[in-house]
Amino acid sequence: MAKGGVQLAVPLPEEQAPAALRRVPVHEVMRIFVRKPGFLLSRIDQIANALYGTLAGNNETLAQAEILLAIEAGGESDQVGLARACGIDTSTTAIILDNLEVTGLIARTQDPRDRRRSLPALTRDGQRRIGGVKRAFAALQDELLSEFGKDERDRLRALLSRIARESGDGAPRWDMDVSPFADAPSLLFRRALQIGLAHFNACVAPMTITLRQFSALVILHLHPGLSQVEFARVFGLDPSTCAIVLKKLAVRGLLKAVRSPEDRRKTLYATTEEGRDQAASIQPEADRSETLTLASLKSGEFDLLLPMLQAIVRRHSDRLRYPGCLPWEE
Repeated sequence: MAKGGVQLAVPLPEEQAPAALRRVPVHEVMRIFVRKPGFLLSRIDQIANALYGTLAGNNETLAQAEILLAIEAGGESDQVGLARACGIDTSTTAIILDNLEVTGLIARTQDPRDRRRSLPALTRDGQRRIGGVKRAFAALQDELLSEFGKDERDRLRALLSRIARESGDGAPRWDMDVSPFADAPSLLFRRALQIGLAHFNACVAPMTITLRQFSALVILHLHPGLSQVEFARVFGLDPSTCAIVLKKLAVRGLLKAVRSPEDRRKTLYATTEEGRDQAASIQPEADRSETLTLASLKSGEFDLLLPMLQAIVRRHSDRLRYPGCLPWEE
C-alpha cells in the first residue's frame, strides 16, 4: 500500500454503535488526501482557474486564454495543432473555439491548401484583447508559485516537466517541444493531473469507477452519514457535482441513501458492504496508478514535491468557492 493509503478492508463497527464513535473526524479523513498528489493537483487546477478569472476580470476562462495564446503563437494552426499545443483533446478544443467565435475573439477560415481544415485566427477584438490575456496569464504563473524563491521554482518546474515528459501514457497529446506553454506551471500542474487520471482510469478500468467516486467511497467509509452539501464542504467540490457523484454510486448499490432523522429534507450517504468491498479492491490499483504517475521521479524527489504542492493549496484554497476541509500539520 502506498504511503498514506487507507486500509479499507477493515469493516465498520457495529451499526448499533453511536454514530460519533463510528466516525473518523473529517479533518483526519482529509489528512489522508492532502498527502495524495492526485487530490492536490486537482485542487491546484481549480485554484489556477479561479485565479485566472480574478486576474483577467472574468473576460475569458483559463482554457480560452491558452487557446488564444496558442493561436497567436502558432501561426496557421488548426484545431488539432491547437489541441496538441495546449495538451487537451480535440473535442474540448472544438468547444472552446466555438465559444471564442461566439464572443467575437476569433474567426475561422477555410485552409486554401486543404478545404477540410479550418484555421482559427484572432479577430480585431481578439487582437485588442490578447495583451490583457498575456498579462493575466503571466501573473497567474507568478501567483501560483508566490510561496517560493527562484531555486524552489526551478526545482518544481523540473520535477513536473519530468512527469510530463516521461509518464504521459494515456493523457491527451501535448507537444511540449513546440508548445508556447512548456514552462508554464499552470500547464505543468494540469499535465501531471491528466497523467495521474489516465493511469488511474487504466488501472481500475474493469471496475468502471472515477477517481472522484473512489474518493467519495473512502470518505463515506470513514465518515458515514454526510449529506450532499456536507460532503461538498468536506471534499471541496460544488454541491451539484457532488450530487452526480453520490447518486451514481447509490444507483450502483455502493452507497446507501437514507433520510436524516433530524431533517427529512436531507439525504445522508454511507457505504454499503458492496461499496466497502469494491473500495478495498480498488485501493491497490489506485496506489499502483500513483506509482506509475511518479515513476520518473528519483528516490526522495516526491518528498520534495509533496510539500510544495501542499504549500500552493494551503496558500490559495480560500480563493475557491468550495475550499473543502483541509487539515494542515504545523
